[in-house]
Amino acid sequence: MFINKVLMSKVMIVSCAVGLLTSMLSTNASANYTKRSDKWEASFKVLNTQSTNIGGEDESNIAMKSDYGWGFTLGYNVNPHILVNFDFSSTTPSYAATLVDADDGSTYQINHKMDVLESQFNVVYSVFASQFTPYVQAGVGWSFVDSNIADGPPNSFCWYDPWWGYVCDGYQNTYNDERFSYNVAVGFRYELDNSLFFRASYKQAWINMSHSEDASIGSYNLEVGSIF
Repeated sequence: MFINKVLMSKVMIVSCAVGLLTSMLSTNASANYTKRSDKWEASFKVLNTQSTNIGGEDESNIAMKSDYGWGFTLGYNVNPHILVNFDFSSTTPSYAATLVDADDGSTYQINHKMDVLESQFNVVYSVFASQFTPYVQAGVGWSFVDSNIADGPPNSFCWYDPWWGYVCDGYQNTYNDERFSYNVAVGFRYELDNSLFFRASYKQAWINMSHSEDASIGSYNLEVGSIF
């Protein structure tokens, strides 16, 4: 309940800011008309994911900490208002997992780092057909989550290499999963005359977990890109 209230507060604050700037800019929105229509674009981004808690079965829990990551997008501007893009991001947040013994209910904690890879296909709507505009986004895709905790003993294999001769190596599987995910976002976009653009946004993503409640991860994103 507390997490939902915090999320709603964040969304309301950003939405109010978008509404205020929309009303301020509506009188001269066409002053700097965009040239992005019918063009491709790509961007590189840095992001900051927010801490969150994921409740599991029998009061088990994962407390995920805030983390910085990176990502990129590739998209096509159908017209000045509608952009369709592919969005990839990568983070490695620290987490504390509370495990519950199935026999006596005792608990113990594991502290580790997980890998979270997100791939989303988004539809982005820009309010104005201008170089500076607020926008909203919605998308679906999949997310890969790796706990980095071994799920069994290590494995090894050997082979004959034409350069190094007889070589052996080992690997170890970990608990990981690839799940359906979806997101919404609000933000602002500004384009320069030389086809460079900047975006700043707040995104809320949900990962449909298999044995726990959905992971709800908020993030602040800052992008720099080019229209071509």
